[in-house]
Amino acid sequence: MARPCKIDTVNFYRKLRDPERAILLSAGAGDLSQGFYLLLEIYASLHAQGFRPDNDIKGIVLMNNSYAENA
Repeated sequence: MARPCKIDTVNFYRKLRDPERAILLSAGAGDLSQGFYLLLEIYASLHAQGFRPDNDIKGIVLMNNSYAENA
């Protein structure tokens, strides 16, 4: 049984399953820590756009805004 969540946690230990490890390694170009930080950055961006944990992830639409990048 897992411990209850505490919002003041600073260290976090979790055994990764192979699919989870593969996702983090892929996101971080072979670096688990960088993959973890990138996924946090992606979630922060989604959250800023209104995504919440109870939303369906299939509702996320990705778009390339090349106009904004070239402005």
